[in-house]
Amino acid sequence: MTQQRPKVFYGFYILAACFIILYMLWGMVLNTFPIFLKPITTNMGWGRGALTIALLMGAIGTAVSAPIAGMLIDRFGAKPVMITGTLIIGLGLMAGSQIWHLWQLYIIFAFIGCGLMCASIIPCSLIISNWFVSRRGVAMSGAFVGTSIGGMVMSPVANWIIEKYGWRVAFALSGLTILVTVIPTIFFLIRTRPSEMGLEPYRSASENSKTSVENWGVTVKEAFSLPVFWQIAAIMLLVGIVTGGLGNHCPAYLNDLGHSTKRAAFAWSFVMGIMTFGKVVFGPLADSWGARKATAVAFLMFAGAIVIILFARPYSIVLTFAAVYGFASGAPLVLNPLLVSGNLGMRNFGALYGILNIMGTVGGAIGPVSAGIFFDRRGTYLPVFYLFIGLMLVGAMVALSIKPVRQEK
Repeated sequence: MTQQRPKVFYGFYILAACFIILYMLWGMVLNTFPIFLKPITTNMGWGRGALTIALLMGAIGTAVSAPIAGMLIDRFGAKPVMITGTLIIGLGLMAGSQIWHLWQLYIIFAFIGCGLMCASIIPCSLIISNWFVSRRGVAMSGAFVGTSIGGMVMSPVANWIIEKYGWRVAFALSGLTILVTVIPTIFFLIRTRPSEMGLEPYRSASENSKTSVENWGVTVKEAFSLPVFWQIAAIMLLVGIVTGGLGNHCPAYLNDLGHSTKRAAFAWSFVMGIMTFGKVVFGPLADSWGARKATAVAFLMFAGAIVIILFARPYSIVLTFAAVYGFASGAPLVLNPLLVSGNLGMRNFGALYGILNIMGTVGGAIGPVSAGIFFDRRGTYLPVFYLFIGLMLVGAMVALSIKPVRQEK
């Protein structure tokens, strides 16, 4: 007997679940880290470069775990891997509230990096791609706006908790909140594939289920021999360097220019808010133009935003930077999985996206660490920002040079 089709497509519940997961994990972990940077360094007497090495350790954790997480998800499904990752993140943040030495923070962030790869972007990208064949870009946008909305909401909340109770309490509350919200969401709502419920993915009437992109894909070995694989790797590395370097030092840089801590925190919250609109726009843009052209547009916007921040002493210029940078920042989380699925296919998506995320996470560590070390030695970020402009222009050219293995829509 054929199973009756539900009135509401279950993929929409999947989108809601991924939104909540990304809101909590990225909004409360990665997107609020810049708010913690100056309070922790001031309280503990550590340099900014030394503290941002914690991000390097997190990148090492993600680099080690990303391909493993992808393969485990491909083999065993997303739910057990995501629950394990969430436990690591939540308990790691709670443990982080008790640290007194840098090496302790480094170890904790390495584990948190592993947890993030297991619980957030890799599984959510895979799950959404499995549930949506048509309008995949729109679906990615709908879920991944959670990262920016989470950052927009949680940045001022974290700043308020830090000012009133200290950064240790903020760390502990973040970890506890993640445990009590994300684990039930994963357990009750997440299904890796529609076939687990006897359903079909969302597709247009013109698409044939037997020839759709979810049944196509290159192997990991084949991918290594394809230029497009290395072009995507370069794109993820470059955007990781720039967003990691600029993003994690932005509030501290604005504070150095004379803007108050509250104004700097508000500007970063504004970035998160505008990022929401970027995610909403870049997903449909990728559906219409293709992910490579949308990526080139985003990289050019990043370059323009960095030019703007060079003149950010007036607060109006700060907000202009926040608007442009925030909008562009909505692109990578939405477009990167679309570049992978559109050019390398879905058959081995988890493993391939996990491997490619090594480049993004390494870049995300190189950027803030190099910027922090340079600031500690020279007392300025400006030469680093000039370099970031050049990297974004190179990235735009790389994106436009992609010749897909499988023709984009």
